[in-house]
Amino acid sequence: MGVLTGERQQHRYQACRDDDCQRFACRVYREGYEAGYGAGAAAGYAQGQAAGYEAGHADGYAAGAASQDG
Repeated sequence: MGVLTGERQQHRYQACRDDDCQRFACRVYREGYEAGYGAGAAAGYAQGQAAGYEAGHADGYAAGAASQDG
């Protein structure tokens, strides 16, 4: 058994990498991070896809794709 020196090692929830850590702060932080990451990724993908489609569509017509349709 070790000798206690009065110092405790801090457990920072932001740096916790244990996916099964049951400390309240770690669970709440992990859930919030996952929800925020998922929502941000979905929003970013939708915006990027819309911008890319508009740019690609405009470039295609500028390159003569409209004249091939009819």
